[in-house]
Amino acid sequence: AQDVREELGDAYAKLYDLIWKRAVASQMTDARIESTTVIADSTDDKKMYRFKTTGSVLLFDGFLKLTPQALEDKRLPQFVAGEKVVLSDIKGEEHETTPPPRYNDASLIKTLEEKSIGRPSTYASIISTITDRGYIERVERKFIPTTVGIAVNDFLVKNFSDIDDIPFTAQMEDDLDSVADGKKDWRKMLQEFYDPFAKTLEKVEDAKRVAIPVEKTDEKCPQCHEGHLVIRTGRFGKFFSCDRFPECRFTRQFVEETNVKCPKDGGKVIVKKTRKGRKFFGCSNYPKCDFAAWKLDDIKGYKPPKQEEKS
Repeated sequence: AQDVREELGDAYAKLYDLIWKRAVASQMTDARIESTTVIADSTDDKKMYRFKTTGSVLLFDGFLKLTPQALEDKRLPQFVAGEKVVLSDIKGEEHETTPPPRYNDASLIKTLEEKSIGRPSTYASIISTITDRGYIERVERKFIPTTVGIAVNDFLVKNFSDIDDIPFTAQMEDDLDSVADGKKDWRKMLQEFYDPFAKTLEKVEDAKRVAIPVEKTDEKCPQCHEGHLVIRTGRFGKFFSCDRFPECRFTRQFVEETNVKCPKDGGKVIVKKTRKGRKFFGCSNYPKCDFAAWKLDDIKGYKPPKQEEKS
């Protein structure tokens, strides 16, 4: 690994070390862990309460000797089945589970494949649709739902729960395949779908329009001097608008700033978007300064190139 680090640098040395450890660990014996679960029941006149705790002890390292997974022994006191447990103290411990990671292009396509939704030829159009309509925005390659996306989702779940459903979508895909293969009559298939759908449309026709939440600011409107500016989300992203709209139609471009300075000229680093809606970080002094980066961490570790001295 030292030779790799000297020849290719730290990044490739870490990658080589990871591959080597995983390859060797795959040939090692499994680890042996002893797990214990203790369940205690407490009853009163009306209800029964069940308390549960688990413990684990690593008996043999096995492949974990080479690739430790941060396992810690959790030893429990000695218990005997059927014994009575006396309450001596109660301690409340806060425990937060790790939320599932945000979707990106690869993980979303993988989920669509697992749920039998869409086809390889439609995956790109699905992602472009939710991006172009402003339902999500990309933040460091991850999909973050916008206020518009959340509002649309809430409306569909409330009024079209039978259609905004994974099993329905997967079944519709299979029905369309059956029509294409000549195994199912398209008229009958559409009638089975549209008859209940038309009744739902009649009920939703008079539904209230979903109000997209806005982010309020303390800045007075520079045009009418009566209202305050709020941050709205439109077709091209966020923008400032007067909260007295439509009486006052003042708008202004929204610039999302960061607390990071440009390493090239010391200007403010702001959030920008590519034509496809992907976020990146650039200098506010563009085009005088063309510095740009995909991640803020890349900016912190950025080293300006050395300028050659003119003779």
